[in-house]
Amino acid sequence: MSDEDVMEDFILERGENRKKILDVGCGDGKLLIKLAERNKSSELYCVDLHAEYARSNIERDGYSHRIKCITAKAEDIPLEDRSFDLIFCLRSLHEFSDPVKSLQEIKRMLAPDGEAIIIDWRREAETGVREKYYGKREIREFMEKAEYDTNNIKIKEVNRFNIVLYIQDTRGE
Repeated sequence: MSDEDVMEDFILERGENRKKILDVGCGDGKLLIKLAERNKSSELYCVDLHAEYARSNIERDGYSHRIKCITAKAEDIPLEDRSFDLIFCLRSLHEFSDPVKSLQEIKRMLAPDGEAIIIDWRREAETGVREKYYGKREIREFMEKAEYDTNNIKIKEVNRFNIVLYIQDTRGE
């Protein structure tokens, strides 16, 4: 099983029994299709600057009635505040023009006690593509600037990836 498969399985497991799920930077939409197959009652959304690519796969696989595709930048997502109990971003953070603003948007839409999962290649990852990947410390700094509660941020390096898990704790609000 590849590293990418392990990361997808992690998201699929975390997505079980969730009511409302958002994929930010969904690419081809195939991971959201897998979530739709597992979660028959979840409301599913995907956002990407090029959402037509995901939309065509979602329509082809017969899930256009279950998955809503939105064409938008990760820095400006036209969805409601505090409305998703799971938001994930898989291998996309490095693509966003403003990672801090993107993380602010994710936090804004995260419901009380909701989870955000950000998985992206580590700075040292050899992907064969010349991209700017972030280190663990940079991601933590982005999240601090985006006003995440640092007590609820867990960042783990696994092989070529940084895995970030954040649980929105609203008991103190």
